[in-house]
Amino acid sequence: MIAVATSATQLERAMRRRRIAKIVLAILLAVIWIPVAIVMLVAGTSDRRR
Repeated sequence: MIAVATSATQLERAMRRRRIAKIVLAILLAVIWIPVAIVMLVAGTSDRRR
């Protein structure tokens, strides 16, 4: 019983770490892509105006 409980807590910790890592990756991707998207939109609108 004790061994099962410890493995379960370890699994929970691993899942939390994975979840945190996914969140961090998502934030990093957003930080990288949002300015790129804005620049592309601005470039696209300026090209259309010409």
